[in-house]
Amino acid sequence: MAQPTFVSTTPANKNVVLEEYTGINCTYCPDGHKRANEYSAANPGRVVVINIHQGSYANGTPNYKTSFGDALAGQTGLTGYPSGTVNRRVFAGTTTALSRGDWATNGNIVLAEPSFVNVDATATIDAATRVLTVVVEAYYTDTAETAFNMLNVALLQNNVVGPQVGGANYNPTQMTPDGKYIHGHMLRHLLTGQLTGQWGDTITADGTNNIPQGHFYTKTFTYTLPADINSVPLELGDLDIAVFVTKDKQLIYTGTKVEPTYTNLTPIAAAINSSSVSPEFGCNNLATPKLVIKNMGQDTIKTMTIGYKSGTDAQQTYNWTGILPTFVKTTEIVLPQVPVTIGTITVVGFEILSINGVAQTGITKSFDITKPILPEGQGNARLELNIDRYGDETTWNIKDINGTVITSGGPYTVASANGTRLITKNLNLPAVGCYIFEILDGYGDGINAGYGAGGYKIYDIDSNILVNSNGKFGDGEKRDINLITWSQVGLESVSGAISSANVYPNPAKDRATLSVSMQEGTNAVISVVDVMGRTVIDLGTKSMGVGENTFEINTQDLSNGMYFVKVATDNGITTKKFNVAK
Repeated sequence: MAQPTFVSTTPANKNVVLEEYTGINCTYCPDGHKRANEYSAANPGRVVVINIHQGSYANGTPNYKTSFGDALAGQTGLTGYPSGTVNRRVFAGTTTALSRGDWATNGNIVLAEPSFVNVDATATIDAATRVLTVVVEAYYTDTAETAFNMLNVALLQNNVVGPQVGGANYNPTQMTPDGKYIHGHMLRHLLTGQLTGQWGDTITADGTNNIPQGHFYTKTFTYTLPADINSVPLELGDLDIAVFVTKDKQLIYTGTKVEPTYTNLTPIAAAINSSSVSPEFGCNNLATPKLVIKNMGQDTIKTMTIGYKSGTDAQQTYNWTGILPTFVKTTEIVLPQVPVTIGTITVVGFEILSINGVAQTGITKSFDITKPILPEGQGNARLELNIDRYGDETTWNIKDINGTVITSGGPYTVASANGTRLITKNLNLPAVGCYIFEILDGYGDGINAGYGAGGYKIYDIDSNILVNSNGKFGDGEKRDINLITWSQVGLESVSGAISSANVYPNPAKDRATLSVSMQEGTNAVISVVDVMGRTVIDLGTKSMGVGENTFEINTQDLSNGMYFVKVATDNGITTKKFNVAK
């Protein structure tokens, strides 16, 4: 008769199996993901999280649904998302579905209860054939409640990068620099669902009496891992196996999660899981490229030579040293800054040239980045900050490009329930320079998360908006401010024969009109210059009569940003600022 080899035969308390029903179009689901992750982290080895994409909120591309989700959700009684079940147990009322605020409280009840059965598993993946082998053992340390139980084996996947509504607001740590979301614990398949039915494999002793103390169950399950499920790649290094024992379709007694080991791996191999390029703050044309590398080979990676290039620049190399075991984790490598073109797409490419001194080919990745044109302001600046109900969580500061704090504010007193309160602050910045505005929220949900619609704007001295934020930023966000002066563009304002000048519409798109009112007739040289004083449009010499004179300016070829119309007469120069926004 078979005997236990790895499952414990010592009585133990139950573990929690938290099945979370979610979807990529569910705004508050990332908050559920965050709470589930925090609860699991607080109880290492005791909480198994399974994210089940199901229902209308899960519709769309990519398709993260499974053929098992609807039946699983059907026995919960859920009425909204995110919902979850803790061991498919009814804690109050008649349904197992719980709101995210109740998961931890009810989970702690389960963790404190003794279990009459222990369950454990080992999992092995043959990297050459992609065959997954799971060996499950269950041992009864006491008599079961019924004559049979059900054993379930679930395939989970982590690090699935894709869309998710609400991710930036409610779980920003899971966001990638390019605005995607990192999904975890995602149910991809039920091994027992395929082989023995939706609700698992039957555990029984004699089929008539309750399963007795000392009963031992073991079974081996195999599954050939496809390259993808519903066109979503099934990455070998991101898989976990969850096993759990149920009374029937609903009540779960206990469960566990295991990571697979791998055989038949190529000695040296790696993959670039993701790449990103983060624009640097400070009004420059620099960006920081980052790579996330996973070891896909048998040997521990200790050195890598990485090639990288920006745009049409020549490829540069970066030598990395460290310890990167097989499939155990990924490592983020931050490369030296590269130049990007402000306002247009720059392609930054990456290539692993060698691993542990062995030359590699074909391990490449590229990333497109567009660093936006930064609005430029005249003179000083002021902040208009609408704090939400929890103003005591809000702080902010402004630093120069060297990191020195120029001025700061907060925390503030609490506003009325679900209300906002306007804070206005003159920032008293030097007139010239680039600054970084940083706002922080102590709770991590920004200032526009349902407790008053907060937000903020920063204006220049002419009331032009330099920064406009809706306040949905999680832990915090940073924005650049660039202040210039008239002297930077070499312009003066002298009235002379000109009584007034105006440019409209402002901002302009493809056309603008210059209106100049003259006190006396004269000739004038009219041009448009950028903030560096360079002439970008030359209208030449125009005859100006007494009264109003109008001229059309073709702005089709101008990039977004700030410009100045320069009207020069014998009596002096008049300038007028305007913006182009397309």
